[in-house]
Amino acid sequence: MEPERASPLSWRVCELLSASQFRRFRAAGIEPLHAQLLYNRGLRTPEEMKAFLEARYEQTPDPLTLIDLPRALERIRRALLAGEHITVYGDFDADGVTATALLMRALRRLKRAEAPLDYYIPSRIDEGCGLNVGALDWLKRQGTSLLITTDCASSDVAQVRYAHETLGIEVIITDHHRPPDELPPAYALVNPWRPDSTYPERVLCGVGVAFKLVQALYRSFGLPREEELALLDLVAIGTIADVAELLGENHTLVRLGLERLNQTTSPGLLALMQSAGLQPGQLRERDVAFVLGPRLNAAGRMEDARLACELLMTDDPAEAQSYAAHLERLNHLRQVQTEELMNLAREEASRHPDDAVVLVSGDNWPEGIIGLVASKLAEEIRRPVLVLSRGKDFSRGSARSREGFNMIAALRGCAHLFERYGGHAQAAGFTIANHYVAELHQHLLSWHDSQGNGAEPALLPIEASASPGEQESVILPPANTLMVDLVLRRPEYFQYQTYSRIRQLSPFGAANPEPVFKAEKMRLLNYWSSGPAGRNLRVRLGIGNVQVMGTFVRGAAHMSALNGASHVDVIFRIEPAWSPQEGESTREITLKILAIAPSPSV
Repeated sequence: MEPERASPLSWRVCELLSASQFRRFRAAGIEPLHAQLLYNRGLRTPEEMKAFLEARYEQTPDPLTLIDLPRALERIRRALLAGEHITVYGDFDADGVTATALLMRALRRLKRAEAPLDYYIPSRIDEGCGLNVGALDWLKRQGTSLLITTDCASSDVAQVRYAHETLGIEVIITDHHRPPDELPPAYALVNPWRPDSTYPERVLCGVGVAFKLVQALYRSFGLPREEELALLDLVAIGTIADVAELLGENHTLVRLGLERLNQTTSPGLLALMQSAGLQPGQLRERDVAFVLGPRLNAAGRMEDARLACELLMTDDPAEAQSYAAHLERLNHLRQVQTEELMNLAREEASRHPDDAVVLVSGDNWPEGIIGLVASKLAEEIRRPVLVLSRGKDFSRGSARSREGFNMIAALRGCAHLFERYGGHAQAAGFTIANHYVAELHQHLLSWHDSQGNGAEPALLPIEASASPGEQESVILPPANTLMVDLVLRRPEYFQYQTYSRIRQLSPFGAANPEPVFKAEKMRLLNYWSSGPAGRNLRVRLGIGNVQVMGTFVRGAAHMSALNGASHVDVIFRIEPAWSPQEGESTREITLKILAIAPSPSV
């Protein structure tokens, strides 16, 4: 957090539930802390809250109620029974890779031994996302008769028509990106964002939609429920890495998936954890968002997404170790290149301090990195950002929104300028002829002034203080929306039991952020700088008969403001304290401080 925004006064506290509301929720078995936090996240009824807390697998919607899924099920069953050549066509990010691996694992389980099955993930650099004619021609030569896409193709009208009418390949689309008005002529289009969809869960990501298909397939073949559950490790990774909202079905699938991930016997996942320094059995959602997800994404950004997919599918420990080591090297290279490109983009952005929407570009900037740079730059300058890699005739761009700016709606307003574009409210990608770039920028500036600002709120963050180069999964809240869930006034809240109760709402992420609290007039017992170059601020605080430690990462610049203060107001998250000797959590808590200032009336 920037020093000028560090005061607790700049945060807004959610409205406290009334006494009658607390009584109503308590009568339904929901304790007051959970009731307030869940209400803040949009859950309004005791039934919704209980379903969230229980996260029962059997309460997830019937997959056959997802639009076109029964039709897809019928066609895939027919292909499996006939031994047809099936190809899974995925995307090159972590969501697409986990979805591809999930479908491949499932179809390998169901197909006849001699039946051909393979997958195709296009090159980010050479082909871009989605179906392309060159890939379809190649797949036809390989014998593909049924193509199942995942995390892509909802907008690929011409390509699907070419596959079916020219090549005789039938296409089943599973996807979560908003489709255009004209739907591709696929055999089935399984997408909860279709306007004619009545499925109750819109925000499944690509791997989530793929999992619903596998649910239906496994059940139609009479496989035990345990085999469905065994695939949830991949669902958890892809959903978290794609920053999908962690409410409703996503919350249930990710919670159960993290349990599976912590017990995994997958050689690939175990090797990936080992190379990243993670301990199986202790993984939390932030480990997926900032450690595993970036390493899987590094394959498609820097080289070939199939490396990550093969890692997730292999049953050979030695092969898994080799893939994991390769991904580790690629991830390090990605971090270095991201920082280099960030410096260039930051310098160019500084020349346009008054632009409401910032567009920066450079000749042949690494296309696998521009999305990361767009995210980081948008976070730094708190404005919508477009980063373009300029080629001889065309540029490829990556866009990230800020402050409620609906990026895909803005781009849709000038769709005629693009060779290709797609995305959602917070992020988008496109290809554009160089001579249209200036017109694009002018359109976005005008759109922002006329209707763009405040059109659609951005998602809340998973965690905004990741290590350098590991923030690709983060979508920050609007700059003017700093929310506190609850003011804690009693000493008993500053106990480990409170942390345990908070964790019952996990996994945390988009739409279900880690709770943020405020405490007023805490006694300032001591404070000092710590950490690398003394950049962190450490404090010892008191409330009643309880003392608690807190850390303000990169907050040492605020020490002078505390001189002479006896009491402070603090904004914080509650985390477990760790024992350096034991390397594990204790039964005590520490405060992760987000803002601190002397109490105004003391």
